[in-house]
Amino acid sequence: MTKLFLDTNIWLRFFLKDNDQFQDVSQLITQIEEGKFLPYTSSVVFLEIVFVLQKIYHLGQAKIITCLQSILEVRNLTLIDKTDTKKALGYFRKYGIKYSDCLIASQIVPKMTLVTYDKELSKIKTIKTSSPADYR
Repeated sequence: MTKLFLDTNIWLRFFLKDNDQFQDVSQLITQIEEGKFLPYTSSVVFLEIVFVLQKIYHLGQAKIITCLQSILEVRNLTLIDKTDTKKALGYFRKYGIKYSDCLIASQIVPKMTLVTYDKELSKIKTIKTSSPADYR
């Protein structure tokens, strides 16, 4: 079964419903809940979600906890906590993308696709990236 690592921006579009990307993300989450894909995300993604929801969208702690808890309830979700700092630093040096994105990229294993709207991550040729629209 296809392993999909869902990046921060995927979860944010799902929770915020603030643009037309929500439809594609919602469709992908539905397919995950139907068992068509194996979902992955990470503690680094959780950290970014909390930061964005607090600092940019000014959501309260209770709402943020509800969002994070709902991620944990996604069917067959695997939460990755291990990063590879040396690999992340190498990505940061070579590609000049955000360090937090480099940490996330370091969590991607072979035969896993990083689902993201972040075009910068496609610079890293050793990982496969896609967008939710690719799963329509």
